[in-house]
Amino acid sequence: MAAAPIRSSRKHAPASGARRRFGRALGARTLLSAALALALCGTAQAQHVVEPGRDWSHAAGRAGPGDVIVLAPGVHRPAMIDGLGGTPDRPIVIRGAGPDAPARIDAARSNFGLMLRRPRHVVIQDIVITNAAGNGVNADDGAGHDAPGDPWPADLTLRRVAVERTGPRGNTDGIKLSGLRAVRVEACRVEGWGGSAIDMVGCHEVSITGCTFRGLPDHDQSSGVQAKGGSRDVRVVECRFENAGQRAVNIGGSTGLPYFRPAVPADAAPGTLFEAEDVIVERCVFVGGDCAVAFVNSRRGVVRRCTIFGTNRWVFRLLRENNDPRFGPSEGGVVEGCLVIWPGPPPRSFVNVGPGTSPDTFRFGTNLWWWAGAEGRDAGRPLDALPGERVHDQQVFDPHTDDQLLPAHPDAKRFGAGPKDPT
Repeated sequence: MAAAPIRSSRKHAPASGARRRFGRALGARTLLSAALALALCGTAQAQHVVEPGRDWSHAAGRAGPGDVIVLAPGVHRPAMIDGLGGTPDRPIVIRGAGPDAPARIDAARSNFGLMLRRPRHVVIQDIVITNAAGNGVNADDGAGHDAPGDPWPADLTLRRVAVERTGPRGNTDGIKLSGLRAVRVEACRVEGWGGSAIDMVGCHEVSITGCTFRGLPDHDQSSGVQAKGGSRDVRVVECRFENAGQRAVNIGGSTGLPYFRPAVPADAAPGTLFEAEDVIVERCVFVGGDCAVAFVNSRRGVVRRCTIFGTNRWVFRLLRENNDPRFGPSEGGVVEGCLVIWPGPPPRSFVNVGPGTSPDTFRFGTNLWWWAGAEGRDAGRPLDALPGERVHDQQVFDPHTDDQLLPAHPDAKRFGAGPKDPT
């Protein structure tokens, strides 16, 4: 007889005498149904073990607060789960066996690896998703573009999730988040994608911490982390971007109006709306790629204490790509405390300023710049082209970085990402 697709075990479940007598009369399959039903009623906490190769979408969707869904070691099928809901103190957890034994979801025959519709108080951890043709992880508010409202209060955590070889071309994202509030992406890894490593559309209160984004030669990699469509209050902290595409971080972008969360008011005054607001990129490391950070129809974006090494074309870009008159230009950005290095000559311009932006509203605090030949008589000329206000003079001297891009020069140690904070 084939094994049941999910094995369930109850933990600390109170049981009356009648319930015990009832349980003894049940077969294995009926016990599974009873466990899931009790979890739905909130009277017990269960652990459900998913065997490799089984269809687990429906059963996992019936889990209740406090339940743990364990994907046993092996290769698993993609899953679409609607309405998965825990509570603040009893989230639902979907996980592999542990950090050293992550479960693997092979999405080679699917458009996605893991799709969550309207999740609430959910933790996903210790899972590897490979070969998705569309998005590796897709989590959204279930609204589509018919009647988008305020972002869904998700309280969703992705922890130690790896997404590999998504796409490889077109609008295919490693992790796609749409219309969600309160999302944490922690210690995740995305390698090889088509669109964005993480794409946020209309998301609020998102933190992306300690993640690695690595582009692969046979994938398009348009952008690394992108926040657009009305996204706000986003923090990208202590992440590493290696050859992460045309724009390693895209603060803003160009979003079709039906996809904004909340919806774009028809009577909004000119210049009062933005693709992204209050996005902070802090203590991150950028290696290669065309550009480290682009500000696109965004307001109050901050890049602070980042290390940027060897970008191919520019360091930063100020762009306007949403030309609806209700949307303001890129404005109010801040760049401070960054360490910017090229192993050879620098690009023609450090900052690409596009039409329709407000470069005079940007502020450059003190940053340290270094490139081959920077000590020559033309050293200051590229810095003269920095837009906006310069609160302090920019620094130009050799930081003497090691193979981890950490500066040895004592005056350089206050610039850049520095040693990773202990966790």
